[in-house]
Amino acid sequence: MLEKVAYWIATGLMGLLMVFAVQMYLRNPDAVAGVFEGYSYPGYVVYPLALVKASALLVILLNRWRNLKDIAYGAFFINLVMATYAHIAAGDTPIHAYVGIIAVVLSYILSNRVRGVPSRDAFMLAEHKVD
Repeated sequence: MLEKVAYWIATGLMGLLMVFAVQMYLRNPDAVAGVFEGYSYPGYVVYPLALVKASALLVILLNRWRNLKDIAYGAFFINLVMATYAHIAAGDTPIHAYVGIIAVVLSYILSNRVRGVPSRDAFMLAEHKVD
């Protein structure tokens, strides 16, 4: 029961951070692009990043594809590490990124225990049996 509560709290925090980012990217893309450029990232990544974050969150919540879920968690982790670095380099304190990294790691670790391992992969057309 404690694992289930911890999983949903971590996943909820992760989801809230990503939904907040996606809506901010879509509602004010020019300002976000300016912030990205201030952190030495290209401004054109605003829309692709919004799409990837929304898609990855959906994949995690659906819990249907084993390999795609792992890719989604990995993408969130890399994104938050890059955000942490960019904020620190700019002299900011990235509390939200620290919380996000902890939430992503905790959600990933508990995911298969709480929700079960998805039974199929997204990119495999047929199961190959090894004799």
